[in-house]
Amino acid sequence: PVKHPRTSMSSGGRKAAAAAAAAKRNRTTGLVVGGCVIVVGMVPLLIRQFQTERMIDSEQPLTGSQVQRGPFLNTGSKDVGRDPEWDLKQGRYTGKQ
Repeated sequence: PVKHPRTSMSSGGRKAAAAAAAAKRNRTTGLVVGGCVIVVGMVPLLIRQFQTERMIDSEQPLTGSQVQRGPFLNTGSKDVGRDPEWDLKQGRYTGKQ
């Protein structure tokens, strides 16, 4: 009679094979999760790279939702908008210091 290879393997051999398969599965899962974390972490960098104009430098009036949350997420602030003492071209404050 011919023995089937699976049934001829000892109990210790089966455990070792199962442990090796689990280790490979864990390694693959770790690589996939790590890759996803790296991609998600790069999204803000890519957005910043392709952003043409900063919101704070905009000459356009703020929208209603921007006024509600403020340019720096100071919720409910109504005093947001252009600062007349900020020189956009030079990038410096010209008012009292």
